[in-house]
Amino acid sequence: MAGYLFFDVECANCFGGVGKMCSFGYVLTDEEFNVVESDDIVMNPECEFDWYLFKNKDDIKLAYPQEHFRSQPNFTAFHERIVDLLSKRGAKVFAFGALNDIGFVVSACERYSLPVPAISALDLERVVKSDDEIFGSLEKRCAILGVDNSDLVAHKSSDDAVMTMRLLRAYCSREGVSASDIFRKNGGSVFTTARFLKKREERKRKKERCKQYQRGRRGAPKTGGALDRRRKDSRTISFDD
Repeated sequence: MAGYLFFDVECANCFGGVGKMCSFGYVLTDEEFNVVESDDIVMNPECEFDWYLFKNKDDIKLAYPQEHFRSQPNFTAFHERIVDLLSKRGAKVFAFGALNDIGFVVSACERYSLPVPAISALDLERVVKSDDEIFGSLEKRCAILGVDNSDLVAHKSSDDAVMTMRLLRAYCSREGVSASDIFRKNGGSVFTTARFLKKREERKRKKERCKQYQRGRRGAPKTGGALDRRRKDSRTISFDD
């Protein structure tokens, strides 16, 4: 059975444009969306946590306290398992914001000098949408399609993976198509490890050109507005086209 794999990654921080993975959640289903296997692989990111994640006690951006992450093994303990899930089981892979999640896996492998898997995943953020009806965050799109996620924990990777699965299931039911049909018909929204690496290199060159431009300008750049004590590169990374 090949089936479908849905995955989601959470990071402790994205300082320096590099996501430091602290959890990898997934759900593996058959072609009827029956859950075969699901887990939240929690790990020690071996770095500081972005203060933004815990600044609001009523809206913490991670599912577990920092101490729980610190008590787990680091990514190296789970590398082989994650690679097996993403690239060796033959399942069609789906994610919401796929290029970013692929990038987090690549960055984790590079941090620990481990082999980088050849991932190929369909980005449901690009597919399950319509300009006048289905839009917004994963949670919002689920609500629009009538998906009840009240049993799930916010920011828990495995539950976000389940939410992604439910979104696709509802969309397939609405459109009268299978997930395999959607995967086949939306090749332009399938992101790969190679595509991520290419986008990262393009982003790097663009950033360098901007630095060269700034160095070439006369005088100090204009500044203004309220001071933002949060690092500009800390919340997320976006490599989407």
